[in-house]
Amino acid sequence: MFDDLVDATNGTRGAGALSSWARVENAACAQRVATMAAMLDEAHALSGSADRDQWCLDNLDAVAAHIGAAQNITPGTATHQLLIAVALHERFPKVAAVFAEGLITYALVKTVVHRGALVVDPDALRALDALLAEAFGDWEPRSVDKTEKAIDYFVHQVDPHAVRRSETKARGRSVEVHIEEDGSGMATILATLFAHDAKAFQARLKNLAATVCPADPRTADQLRADAIGAIGTDRMACLCGNDDCAAAQNPPATGVVYVIASEDTLADPTTTPDSEPPAPRPETPAPSEDPAGVDVEGEADSASWSDDAASQCETRPAHPATPTDERAALDGDEPHLFDRPLRDLTLTEAMTPTPGRLASLRPAALMGGQFLPGAVACRAAVGATITRIVHPGQAPPENRYRPSKKLADFVRCRDMTCRFPGCRVPATNCDVDHTIPWPHGPTAASNLKCVCRKHHLLKTFWGGENGWRDRQLDDGTVIWTAPDGREFVTTPGSRLLFPELCRLTATVTTTGRPTPHTAGLTMPRRSTTRARDRADRVTREREWNLRSCDPDG
Repeated sequence: MFDDLVDATNGTRGAGALSSWARVENAACAQRVATMAAMLDEAHALSGSADRDQWCLDNLDAVAAHIGAAQNITPGTATHQLLIAVALHERFPKVAAVFAEGLITYALVKTVVHRGALVVDPDALRALDALLAEAFGDWEPRSVDKTEKAIDYFVHQVDPHAVRRSETKARGRSVEVHIEEDGSGMATILATLFAHDAKAFQARLKNLAATVCPADPRTADQLRADAIGAIGTDRMACLCGNDDCAAAQNPPATGVVYVIASEDTLADPTTTPDSEPPAPRPETPAPSEDPAGVDVEGEADSASWSDDAASQCETRPAHPATPTDERAALDGDEPHLFDRPLRDLTLTEAMTPTPGRLASLRPAALMGGQFLPGAVACRAAVGATITRIVHPGQAPPENRYRPSKKLADFVRCRDMTCRFPGCRVPATNCDVDHTIPWPHGPTAASNLKCVCRKHHLLKTFWGGENGWRDRQLDDGTVIWTAPDGREFVTTPGSRLLFPELCRLTATVTTTGRPTPHTAGLTMPRRSTTRARDRADRVTREREWNLRSCDPDG
């Protein structure tokens, strides 16, 4: 089917080619989604897969990690795409067939999976699948809202209690960067902050949310939303209802934000001389001479003069700003658009913006890799604790399993994030992992990297000769080998902004033969499987819908 679409599209031109290639794109996406579902089916077909569904990092997580590495996307995005793929091919096979023909988009498929998630009766689900597949044969473009309402119409036909109600919005409350006020009775917050302040705010909410006990009925998103009102007291009221709740004994929550900056960026401008002023510009040639000093015959007409003036305005060089100027520019009024009154400007000058200034402060980064202008990093450093990071150079390994704080700080600043392909978990939330397991591999910079807990478990329990393997180079580069033999290379997050942190460190040597990753270890287990959790959530939401339709019931 896909090859036929490509063959039919080749040679087309104009608007017809656009629509044809859009259909090919949809069909290719359908092939990708089908491959994801097939990968999970293969994992479930292996011996012991039922027991692995009880693992903390279960079959779905392991397959999602492979999907994320193959597409260079985050674990959350990969997991979401895999869940869509599984739901599509298990619950909506006829819609999947329409998708494979390229007649609908991935966005529409996601909407179908979400809006039809509460249909549980097999006969009702088959009927919904057939109705939607028939409707999608000549589906016209619709807005997101109209698309959801149209799909809800079909859902209501087969199962009125499976329609996702608007009343569930309050239960899904969360804290986001931008929230629109919609009259639901919930508060709206809109803020534009420095990046480090926004990061600190997020960390504050997360830590406050963790002060309640595990029995609190609220979801993680709801706890973060309620944490906004609790910031003034440094503590959240737990809603578990237990008289002996242990959350009351928790200490007040605080948040820490890590910023990586070079020493020259944070240097005090009052004690460090500003950059040297730019060299004097050469004198403008006399009107009778060109820049090379050759006589010019004749007199330039007005048209050529205007072109020269425009050229000069367009190529005016931008002067470097001083560190003091950059810091001061964060506050006060906006600078004037022009350096002279508008009445004194020619039309060409008025239409040409004044050149900006080149930054003299070296940029910094938040732990996690987000770019931070140097002036903002200086603002973040006011009142902050500053720790100097020391490159270990060719220093010998440390004679212990846990690295010293000095070495661990270097590894985290070098890596910035989890080193698994596509993962963006900040290094401060990661484990410092021995690439060659201790004690056969030393505690040295060339054998240490940051790995989030999920991918640490993946390497440990889904690793080995036929699983995930990794090796590390002296500059911090990590080469991962997937179960299918494909290799994925990740470089330290600091390589672009702080290449000095990626200088070579001492080469490591292996002592003896490393033991298997799982020797003496046990994978943490889930209390219930992922499928059971999902079924319980569907049941609860259907019960809410039933009560909203029959309040007295």
